[in-house]
Amino acid sequence: TVSDAPAWQTAAGSLGSFSGGESFGTITLTATNSVSMAKVSGTFPGGMTLNSGSGSSTLTGTESGATADTTYSFTIRATDAEGQTADRAFTITINLGANNSGQFN
Repeated sequence: TVSDAPAWQTAAGSLGSFSGGESFGTITLTATNSVSMAKVSGTFPGGMTLNSGSGSSTLTGTESGATADTTYSFTIRATDAEGQTADRAFTITINLGANNSGQFN
């Protein structure tokens, strides 16, 4: 029997922009035939967690620790029951903005 490697349903690239201290909500990553997903390179924003599942996984948490506007790049690997893999690259941007800035009239 021939089995296909996992096929990503989630498009590569940006998963969104978030403000410092903001919840990421639930970002779902989907790949057909996958039984697990794992981060294989790069860095998540502080406070982000990958919750691996079969067929889909989620990124959740609340941003913490950013001291400047930053774009985080990382690669997630989907693995199927036969050990076949498929990698996909993603980014998430954290924007701090001008908090508590004064206003001039």
